[in-house]
Amino acid sequence: MILFEAGATLIFGMMEFEQILRSRGYRLTNQRRVIVRELEGERHLSAEEIYDRVKEEHPELGLSTVYRTLDLLHELGIVRKEDFGEGYSRYELATERMHHHARCRRCGKVIEFNEELMEYLTLQVERETGFVTDSYEITLHGLCRECAAAAP
Repeated sequence: MILFEAGATLIFGMMEFEQILRSRGYRLTNQRRVIVRELEGERHLSAEEIYDRVKEEHPELGLSTVYRTLDLLHELGIVRKEDFGEGYSRYELATERMHHHARCRRCGKVIEFNEELMEYLTLQVERETGFVTDSYEITLHGLCRECAAAAP
C-alpha cells in the first residue's frame, strides 16, 4: 500500500494518513499536515530543513514540534528515519518502494538505488539463519563519481 505519492493522490494520502493517526488515538493537526506535505515528493530532509522551509508561513510551528512530530510519524511507520553519518537524522515518507542509499564521504551527496540483489540477500540470510526480518536499510559509503574522478 503506497501511503503517499506526489500530485493527484495527495488527498487520498492525507485521508489515509488521518485514518492511521485516528486508529492509534491521534488527531490530524495542522502541524502534522504541514510536515507531511513538506515531505511529500522530497527525500532526505532533516528536521531543521523542514523547519526552515515552513517557519515563515507557519510561525506557530516550532523546531521542537517538528522533532516531536517526526518522532511520532516514524513510530507510526509513516516516515523513514535515515542516518547518513552526519550527526543528525534525515526523513522521508515511507512507501512500498524500498530503496537503498550510497553516500559520498567527501561531498555528502546521497544517491538512491533500488537493487533486487539486496532483497535476495535478505531472503538468503533468513533461510540460512532462521532470522525474521522486519525491515532493513543499506547505506554504502565511499566516493561519488565526481569526487572519485577528482581524487588524487
